[in-house]
Amino acid sequence: MTGSRKGARASAKATRALSARPWPLTIAIAAALGLLIYTATTSLPYLISSPTADPHFGALNDCLSRALPAPRLGWAVSPDASRAAVYGPRGIAVCERGGASLHLDVTGTLAATFGGDNRLWVSAGGRLLREEQRALRPVGDFAPVSLAGHAGGVLALDEAGHLVSVASDGAVLGQTTVPGAAGWLTVGAAGTLAAVLTDGALRVYDARTLSPLPAEPPCAVDRLWWLDAPERMLIGCAPSGAPAFTLDLRAGTHAPAPRSPETPARRLFGRALYVQGCDGFPCTAPAP
Repeated sequence: MTGSRKGARASAKATRALSARPWPLTIAIAAALGLLIYTATTSLPYLISSPTADPHFGALNDCLSRALPAPRLGWAVSPDASRAAVYGPRGIAVCERGGASLHLDVTGTLAATFGGDNRLWVSAGGRLLREEQRALRPVGDFAPVSLAGHAGGVLALDEAGHLVSVASDGAVLGQTTVPGAAGWLTVGAAGTLAAVLTDGALRVYDARTLSPLPAEPPCAVDRLWWLDAPERMLIGCAPSGAPAFTLDLRAGTHAPAPRSPETPARRLFGRALYVQGCDGFPCTAPAP
């Protein structure tokens, strides 16, 4: 009886010891799992908002980040989103879907855009430059401060308000003068209409010939977004937060809109896709 009681007590102690041993290991696993969950949940928002994780431009941005280290001053996207470029104080990088990249040594870049044929155009050093055979060649003696590609070439606006439409081969298609200081130059869907926004005044043109179109918004315009129909745009009235309207530029009419976005975004004229800047790169933006 004594021996069996001692054996039973020893067996019970051993059982308790064995059952207690996994607890430190379980606590360690739980702690590691908690750290993993914390790291994943805190890192996920960054990954989602990272330019290299963008659903449409992630691969291009990854290529651009390696082709041109910071600082980066601006970006451009081709009409079909197959090419993108970023520029800095001393260079421009261009990347294509598939991984091909190009680095161009150029200083003083003020603006960059792509024309309807996906060719890169640059304003740098007081000159208008066009991409030719993996180099930038000057076109004329124009010194633009703002560029916007259109279906047949590019629009260029200088500080004096001189607006020029240039064909893909460098020929001048049209020119006009925009009153006031140089404004924001933008082109709508299909690359057929262009707008210049200067100090609340909106002026609309045929993008190729620069023939003016009547545009009579019901207010001073603070910001604008081109819509999918080439002749339609959404405007936000000044000051920010004021009512918004949709404009039909062909018909010359307007209608109240529920709202206008706070973040500016460009619509690609070759794809129904909106783009905005994020950390010096192009990223997908929500449609207005």
